Amino acid sequence: MPEIPPSVTMSEPPTERDVTVQGTIERFTFRNPDTGWAVVRLREDDSGRQVTLVGPLAQLSEHQRLTVKGKEAEHPRFGPQIKVETFEPIAPATAEGIEAYLASGLVKGIGPATARNIVRALGAQTLRIIEEEPQKLRGIKGLGPRKIEELRTAIAAQKDLQNVLVFLRTHGLGPGMAARIVRRYGAKASALIQANPYRLADDVVGIGFRIADRLAGQMGIAPEAPERLDAALEFCLGQSAKEGHCYVPEAELVRRTADLLSCGEEGLVARVPELAKTGRIVRQMPPGPALLHDDPAPIVYPTTLALAEDGVARALHGLLGGDRRLLPVRAEAAVRWFEERSGMDLPSGQREALEKALREPVSVVTGGPGVGKTTIVRALAEILRQKQLTLLLAAPTGRAAKRLEESTGHAASTLHRLLEFTPGAGKFARNAENPLEGDMLVVDETSMLDVQLAYALFRAVPKTMTLVLVGDRNQLPSVGPGNVLADVIASGRVATTALTQIFRQQRGSDIVRVAHGMLQGEVPASGGEGSDFFFVEAKNAAHARLLIRELITQRIPRKFGLDPINDVQVLCPMYRGEAGADTLNRDLQDLLNPGQIEVERGGKFFRIGDKVMQVRNDYDREVYNGDVGRVSYIDTGSAKLYVRFAERDQEYRFEDLGDLVPAYAISVHRSQGSEYPAVIVPVTTDHFLMLRRSVLYTAVTRGRKLVVLVGSTKALQMAVENHEDGQRYSGLTERLRDLLRNRGDDTLAHLAEDEVGIDE
Repeated sequence: MPEIPPSVTMSEPPTERDVTVQGTIERFTFRNPDTGWAVVRLREDDSGRQVTLVGPLAQLSEHQRLTVKGKEAEHPRFGPQIKVETFEPIAPATAEGIEAYLASGLVKGIGPATARNIVRALGAQTLRIIEEEPQKLRGIKGLGPRKIEELRTAIAAQKDLQNVLVFLRTHGLGPGMAARIVRRYGAKASALIQANPYRLADDVVGIGFRIADRLAGQMGIAPEAPERLDAALEFCLGQSAKEGHCYVPEAELVRRTADLLSCGEEGLVARVPELAKTGRIVRQMPPGPALLHDDPAPIVYPTTLALAEDGVARALHGLLGGDRRLLPVRAEAAVRWFEERSGMDLPSGQREALEKALREPVSVVTGGPGVGKTTIVRALAEILRQKQLTLLLAAPTGRAAKRLEESTGHAASTLHRLLEFTPGAGKFARNAENPLEGDMLVVDETSMLDVQLAYALFRAVPKTMTLVLVGDRNQLPSVGPGNVLADVIASGRVATTALTQIFRQQRGSDIVRVAHGMLQGEVPASGGEGSDFFFVEAKNAAHARLLIRELITQRIPRKFGLDPINDVQVLCPMYRGEAGADTLNRDLQDLLNPGQIEVERGGKFFRIGDKVMQVRNDYDREVYNGDVGRVSYIDTGSAKLYVRFAERDQEYRFEDLGDLVPAYAISVHRSQGSEYPAVIVPVTTDHFLMLRRSVLYTAVTRGRKLVVLVGSTKALQMAVENHEDGQRYSGLTERLRDLLRNRGDDTLAHLAEDEVGIDE
């Protein structure tokens, strides 16, 4: 039975009677996109009275006409209500009704004026013409080709929705899921699902393998059917990619899939090579030399990751080749010129890094905070400007690119913008056939580079361009699959400079001192008066939670003059737990932004004024994973929320709010590439699964003016001493070495290069 919201919960069973009503939705007083549940005010056609509907209506819109069947009962607090059992949308029949329907927010940008123009031109046949003869809309003021297509699609989707609802309801799926499925597949939804129900797990947010598998079973697909086993293998392989792995040993993949399906391994073992023959997965022997005492077992990649990893290795191998044109710069003389011009006496490590960057076709500069990585990039910018050479600066995220531009005084962009990503096509315009133009490319925050984005980048770098990769190999690896920076360094193929000497102006920073000390296994101690690093002891996670609330709302603003929303960021090892990001977000919402209109999505609440973060690359909105904004407006009637990002407001339907999370507290992983004036980090034994040195180190290095750790000495010690981050299955290091040995793997040659996708 669908969930009943608190506003309509009944204390005792009322007397009910069967009713059928027909009318027009006037407004929504409650919506829950997760369950599809809504409370609706409907104006009845015959009597003109307003009735309250309670049921799975959240995907509908205002001014839509319905025929509803259900049970009417008297709520002890809210009066008569109809619990909806079935409903059927009705196309509005009058010009006034059609005009109101079109202006209801069905399509963004079509308001009352445009709706009036459409109905005046087309009359009572408007809806039929939009569906069957959309070319007749051309020339109507306010409508271009794109808007006409959006309108036609939206009306068709509303019509298809009822058919899909009926189909899915018979298989136990609710209207909330149906709405997402219709938005994804349109009119073909029922046919596509019946052909392959497992595609839902890949294509539709919120529908995982288990739901798709249950649907498949109800549709008659046998437990041992090859399509079920194949779908489960691909699902487990996809889950491993979300954990950061490029491949999985075949035996481990089979074991994980057998656990998922609660079945034996024999059938799965037989399916792996068959699935590989279709090109949907890649099965091969591990890269690297096979030693006499080895007994290597096959490994399995998702096809896109196999192509990307092999492509990264081949692209770098080509850039390192002997037929390259190097920069027309004498490295040692250029470095001396910069020292004289800047009045700086560079330490030997920085001088070495600069010379390698100017002399080598590809080089890496790695090191922690305060060691002068930014000085090197600034020096390269000045040297190339003096030589009238073109320098490109880029970083994986908008936040990192902005920081790079501010610190160097040279224009910088995101990698997606640099490579000219086209949202509709899902491809980069810059590639091997249309490479980047310039003399040198410097990429900052390279530890954030996953294997797919690295492939898109490296294949677009021509042999006439010098490539410099800058990053901190001790930070957490990329959120996406692979461990590109660490693998490139480990291969020994690329000239690398590891900076360790703390630059003069950073020596007074306890944040920098603590970060470097942790890499040596030193447990940090709280600084004294005037310090920028503090450790606050907490008895347990509940006590840490209380201390964090007090720090953000009182102590930090009072002592340091920092704004609790704009300047202070809580970074948590985990989302769950008493001192996890989920709990702290709810606490901080209530403390810093109380009493606002709010909407709930998947257990998360959003209010006007909230700080929120985008958690998926959205190329249509041009909002990317990690971008932070503020909720500017919530329209409960049209089920939309608006977020003000740095450049513009963006509209989100309530069903799209899974792309956002409250951002008063976020995971450490999501902070990569960012800096904040103040950082607070809960460090408690409740988070023992994520108490790792790299997690704590990454969190500490995000703070610019102030870092406060809150927790127990025991948990802090556990984190610093645990420098094992768990193995990421990646073959890039050995592929780079194999190419040097002339042992490149040609098993992927038959696969199309276009199969390398971009992880959203």
